[in-house]
Amino acid sequence: MTGRDIMLGGIAAQLFAVTVYVALAVKCFLRFKNNAPFRQVDTLEKSQRYVSKNLKIVLFGMGFCTLCIFIRSVYRTIELANGWSGPVISTERYFDWLDGCMVTLAIYALDFIHPGVWLNVADPTGHTSQQAADKEAGAT
Repeated sequence: MTGRDIMLGGIAAQLFAVTVYVALAVKCFLRFKNNAPFRQVDTLEKSQRYVSKNLKIVLFGMGFCTLCIFIRSVYRTIELANGWSGPVISTERYFDWLDGCMVTLAIYALDFIHPGVWLNVADPTGHTSQQAADKEAGAT
């Protein structure tokens, strides 16, 4: 087994993992959108789901990052499948745009749309749920 085969196996495993992640995320979002939870709920408990503007922004950012990583994984798989002297690996502009640019876009997207900032605007310390749990535990 050569180094190329090991690298190709790792990139193929990454591509598979991202594909499974996307499939599960889409299934989860569709269940949420259609109000079809995994467990049975009473009809009184079912109601319209509210998605805040900040959550929509974070979901867009995460989706964009996932798309960038997926594009990069597909490119790297094709690149390494042709070997070290293939036409894809020897064309620098493919590497620049489909590898470097995708990673850079994903990084900057998470820098500007960081979930820790966008999902916790009211409490910058991020301890609201823990404080509520502590108060509830102290009350009993």
